[in-house]
Amino acid sequence: MNKHLQFLRDLKSVTFASADNNTPYIRIIDVMLHENNALYFLTARGKPFYEQIQRNPKIAIIGMNNKYKTVRISGKVEKVDRLYVDKMFTANPMMNDLYPNEKRDILDGFCIKDGEGEMFDLGVMPINREKFTFGNIKTKHIGYHITEDCTECGICKNECIGSCITKGSPYKIDSKTCLECGRCLTFCPVNAIKKPFTK
Repeated sequence: MNKHLQFLRDLKSVTFASADNNTPYIRIIDVMLHENNALYFLTARGKPFYEQIQRNPKIAIIGMNNKYKTVRISGKVEKVDRLYVDKMFTANPMMNDLYPNEKRDILDGFCIKDGEGEMFDLGVMPINREKFTFGNIKTKHIGYHITEDCTECGICKNECIGSCITKGSPYKIDSKTCLECGRCLTFCPVNAIKKPFTK
């Protein structure tokens, strides 16, 4: 079981973001189920959100608990079998009050089974961050990183807000405690620091 996906399921009511015609949209939706390393949710066919994910199935989800720990994921949604609609109602009994009996037929179920995400915990010091993927998505390079062009001058280490840079050849950034603010990159005199997902 993916602990980060379970975090969103435990929060239940989280923010879903979609984009349509280059316009972003957000709304609160309940994560109804975490099963088979995927997240499941429902939406009614008459809602704008339903139409948006038909045209552009890429969405992002984020939730935060009361201890300032957040998890965000992005991925492509897929429509699921009606069996999963029934499973979501079983796992969320209050849905029977909103859509009793045959009235649930206006709802369709969707899941995200392939995606990437990040856990970011500001409730601990030093901060803790973890990037992750699930399903068939491969892990990408994490966070700011220092290349072999590093001259070991130490400026980045002195300028780092989170004290997450250690001396070495080259110097190294601990991605799990990095705020990704870009301060080190700004002060590096030889452009040896790169942004996330760049080589």
